[in-house]
Amino acid sequence: MKRIIALLALLALLTVSASAAYIPEDVLTENRDGRQLVIKTYTLSPQDDPADLVQPPFDLDGFHYEHMETVKEDLTFQDARQHTETVTLETSTDGLAAILTELSPSMEYAKDGYTGVLMLDHTTLKTEASGYTTKTYTISDTRQYTGLDRNDPSYVPATVVKNGTTLSLSNITWNTTGTGIYGDTLLPTSYTATATYTASGSRKVATGYVTTASYTGEITAEGVQAVRYTVTYLGAPIEEAKPEAKEGVSIFPWVILLLALTALAGGGAAAFVFLRPNAVIYAMNAKGVAYKRLGAQRLTVRKPKLDFTRLREYPAAEASVELKRQVAHKLSGRLVTIQLYDGTRTHLVEWNDGMDSYWFAVKDDDKEENEG
Repeated sequence: MKRIIALLALLALLTVSASAAYIPEDVLTENRDGRQLVIKTYTLSPQDDPADLVQPPFDLDGFHYEHMETVKEDLTFQDARQHTETVTLETSTDGLAAILTELSPSMEYAKDGYTGVLMLDHTTLKTEASGYTTKTYTISDTRQYTGLDRNDPSYVPATVVKNGTTLSLSNITWNTTGTGIYGDTLLPTSYTATATYTASGSRKVATGYVTTASYTGEITAEGVQAVRYTVTYLGAPIEEAKPEAKEGVSIFPWVILLLALTALAGGGAAAFVFLRPNAVIYAMNAKGVAYKRLGAQRLTVRKPKLDFTRLREYPAAEASVELKRQVAHKLSGRLVTIQLYDGTRTHLVEWNDGMDSYWFAVKDDDKEENEG
């Protein structure tokens, strides 16, 4: 029977509760209204799964505890800030009145969890040409030349200047302004020439306009920053003496259990005893409190080294290590080496016999040279 009990204890050690992945930030044992309670408080991120928080039934200080309830409390946050959004608008004109008709006086903002209404700031409007093109046009001028004795084109200048541009003669019309009788014939005696001059001109004109404007206002955000779980266990007194087994009870089920446990633990019992982890690595939150188990490894006196690169989940920031009492006592005054991706760290173990276990932090400072 003693062998069966020992094997059952070994099987219990091999079964690691999922709740060990998190450690509570507060544990309270109290008797409330005649009920013996153990209350454990955890603070997790909204992404963490709380399903692993509940422990299997356990015994503590003469009481047998079982899970009673889990209470969830969202830890919310609120934030407000001033924000400016700049918009760009293409128009065919640079007239302010036309541009304002195309700009909304306000705009809704919703991004990265923040919402609000932003108002147009008219003082920020700025309009520029988006591009240019060259346009050609005709410059013309009409001149009259009077008192000419004959309709001879040589009397008419070939070019004239208008507003700094030289125009060329393109057409002449003649009008008779005076006549005379020579014999029996009436003949013109004077002429007026009407001359038309032209030239081609060009200028750059905008193909369109781009206006930038700013909208300003207060935006706010609120949500769940963390989640607090309060896990309560109800305790019942453990009987001091167990009743002896009655005679005639078949031991056949015990034989089957013994054979099964022997097959399960026979090959691995020795390895478990001598190779089981004695150092547990936890993640630390911003307050410097260990809150999530990342894995466990074994330290030896001959080679006191931990390798964080072998963990299933590498620490996102600082980490905390818990050494079991026996190994911490043996390593007192020794350096423990911690292998990280960017090098190694070391820690001097300073054991005190009054400790239940030994804790130390692994920080980003105190970086050692990489091992060659």
